[in-house]
Amino acid sequence: MAEAFNSLSTSIKFNEIEDILVKYATRIALDAERNLRSNKNGKDSNATGSLAESIKVSPVEFFGSNYSIEISMNDYWQWVNDGRGAGKRPPVSKIIQWIKDKQLRLDDKGVTKRGYKREGTLISASKKKVKMGNKQVSILEATAYKIAAKIGKYGTKGTDFLTDAIADNTEDLVREMKQASRKDIVIQIKRNGD
Repeated sequence: MAEAFNSLSTSIKFNEIEDILVKYATRIALDAERNLRSNKNGKDSNATGSLAESIKVSPVEFFGSNYSIEISMNDYWQWVNDGRGAGKRPPVSKIIQWIKDKQLRLDDKGVTKRGYKREGTLISASKKKVKMGNKQVSILEATAYKIAAKIGKYGTKGTDFLTDAIADNTEDLVREMKQASRKDIVIQIKRNGD
């Protein structure tokens, strides 16, 4: 009897469950991407767009008795989602890239005669040097160092872009998985009864 069950179990395929897993993984990935572009803090957390573009859904895989589907993305997603606690500075090189990507500007142009603010020089394009410790460094390096130091001291607030996407879809996912399980079991019973 056990041998008959083992041969039966290897031929069972739960197409309805697989479809629901793909549907919700895709929905969660799209919601996470949307949350990145405009998070609950009202700030764009997608300076370069590379984190949002890196979000991918893998095909469903079956391992023994477990289905698996993965949503993958750039490895720094956790800092964006959960925030960064005080105590450790991020790499200055990453902050320099962020400044360039965000096209941050110096407030060095003043105002027009009518009181409108002029656009400042891109920090990354500025030729100005400032003294930092014993040496002269570019405004870009000094700004990046100061931002990294502030993040190290105070941390950053998380956006929950992925956490919220999962939470927003969990209830519907569970409900539809129950329905899909029932359908797949009925299909298997009918198939094995023939």
